[in-house]
Amino acid sequence: MIKFPYSKPEITTEDINTVVDTLKSGYLTQGDKLIEFENSISKSFGSKNTIVCNSGTAALHMIYSELGLNSKNALLTSSITFLATANAARMCNAPVVLADVDPETGLMTAETIENALKMSKYKIAVITVVHLAGRVCNLKAISKVAKKFGCLIVEDACHAPGAYLNDKNIKENRIGACKYSVACTFSFHAIKHITMGEGGCITTNNSKISESLRLARSHGIIRDLSKLESKPEKNPIWYYEMQKLGWNYRADEMSCALGTSQLKRLNINIKKRRKLVKIYDKKFKNNIYINTPKKPINKENHVWHLYAIAVDFEKISKTRGEIMQILLERGIGTQVHYIPLFLQPYYKDKFSKKYDGAIKYYNKTLSIPLYPNLSLEDIEHIADTINKIIIK
Repeated sequence: MIKFPYSKPEITTEDINTVVDTLKSGYLTQGDKLIEFENSISKSFGSKNTIVCNSGTAALHMIYSELGLNSKNALLTSSITFLATANAARMCNAPVVLADVDPETGLMTAETIENALKMSKYKIAVITVVHLAGRVCNLKAISKVAKKFGCLIVEDACHAPGAYLNDKNIKENRIGACKYSVACTFSFHAIKHITMGEGGCITTNNSKISESLRLARSHGIIRDLSKLESKPEKNPIWYYEMQKLGWNYRADEMSCALGTSQLKRLNINIKKRRKLVKIYDKKFKNNIYINTPKKPINKENHVWHLYAIAVDFEKISKTRGEIMQILLERGIGTQVHYIPLFLQPYYKDKFSKKYDGAIKYYNKTLSIPLYPNLSLEDIEHIADTINKIIIK
């Protein structure tokens, strides 16, 4: 049995009661809970508009489609990310181009992005930056490159709700406020900082895009009489039109109620994560085979969705799989974030370029348990166990 999975949701009595009350209300979709959650996110993240949907993948697909990704307009994104970041572009029939990453942090940089743009045989319309593990990319520098090449920026911030940019910690610098991007996407999957069970959202300051995304979320259906192209009779309150393609990406009321309840604890839980990280850092300080995650410029630039250590598996003469299995037998779950996209069978034939930074990062990375329900004693136990196992 896994006593300490690598991640775990925190579900409180308040969360449960909120969901139960919503179920008892009898109104289960497209109601007040959705509106409340969207307004709460906009207020918390500093965006003018928030569109909540049923997954982070749906959020990516909707914004990619809205921004015109297609067979002639490609996406550039990180070689180290979850599949959905790239797959959502392929759902639009758009080519995907990958940028290398910093081998220490796993993040795209202005330099790796510019190199990828120069080498691309496709027209890049959108650059999706990935705030991996909760660490914020240098958006200010990346935005200069994007402007130079005429690209829009989308942020995949699934790991980074509650984080800030490298500037002063003011409202405009929150991740989700879209200071340098046209839109920001979040996932509210079961093990994210905020969970809806399954869910996600898009934040944007562009009201025209927001309005279009709300239509796309629900089959493209228009009911506003003033916007209909035709009216079959006077005051047709029953009538609707579909003027563009849409999907069923709606989020139900129970999920939105849970998300609203969870959002209230976001900042408190980020502080908890930072306390746990300090214990890990101290415990691994003298282990010559482990490098702890690089410290951010400002603590607010990292919200610690993951704690990914870099292990020199060659020097300890044990494979990553062997280490993970030993830890599993001792009740400690681990994971790898992520297998580089260019190594996946679907993508590997599409890329001939070498991604040295991504390979270096991937070969050493190992995510170990980190979530608010862990105590300081739990972290010490996990770290001590890892230190005993990772020896030459």
